[in-house]
Amino acid sequence: MIPHVVIGTMRWGSRGKDLSVDQSSELLKSCYDENLVKFDLVNISGDHTTENLFGAALEKSGINRNTIKISTKCGIVYSGTNHKTKTYDTSKTHIITSVNNSLKNLKTDYIDVLFIHKQDYLMNLDQLETTLTELKLSGKVRHFGTCDFSAYAFKVLYHKIPLITNQTKFSLFYPKALFDNTLLQSIHYHKKTQIYTPLGDYFINKKEINAQLQNELVSMSEKYNATLDQILLAWTLKVPYKITPILGSTSIERIKEQIKAFSIDLSVEDWYKLLEISRGQPVD
Repeated sequence: MIPHVVIGTMRWGSRGKDLSVDQSSELLKSCYDENLVKFDLVNISGDHTTENLFGAALEKSGINRNTIKISTKCGIVYSGTNHKTKTYDTSKTHIITSVNNSLKNLKTDYIDVLFIHKQDYLMNLDQLETTLTELKLSGKVRHFGTCDFSAYAFKVLYHKIPLITNQTKFSLFYPKALFDNTLLQSIHYHKKTQIYTPLGDYFINKKEINAQLQNELVSMSEKYNATLDQILLAWTLKVPYKITPILGSTSIERIKEQIKAFSIDLSVEDWYKLLEISRGQPVD
């Protein structure tokens, strides 16, 4: 059975582990051997280099492109040489240019899923509908999704063009999607919800996590005979909204251990207990 997870690549490039093409190719093949065939990219990650790295790694791996799923994003323009201010851009020119660049970098002639990255406050819905339809008809993009759209913005765009998911940040440490209807909306439309940062950067920001929560996580790790990774993931998976976590580790062994979280069923009380400690207050 293919696990319902996506492999994130944010840490593959220059702002992460800075993997070489050889290392990336080996990681890709290791994922493939475990039936982990969905890969999430961002056009701007690694200072716009991670797509190129992935494309080179895929070519070197010898894996048939048609046997994996590749998603990427567009819409964010960082300040730099040509722009003094960070902006969002969902204009036809920007999206078409971004897609063509991604296809070149990834060494492929189609993208499985293109995510509109962040909600552009100057978004022209009619123009966006025309642009995405054109990409679909051209065969360059097969499906579309959004990333970090509000529930209402997703609904409005969904009625313009079919969307497969609204990718959102969700974890024990960032449970906002529980309370703003983002997760609830996904089940209403019978969609899976891809969540990024499902561990909440716990191991990066551990010093900032309150001692009570750290102690409780250790206690539950012992209770369920699980790792901290698995408990944190199991907490997100308890939510009955077809959660598909994006796993960002560059270690295949750690990824394989994390996937075991799917077999852990936290009790309702334990789930709410962790939420209460994390938020610093009980549910209303």
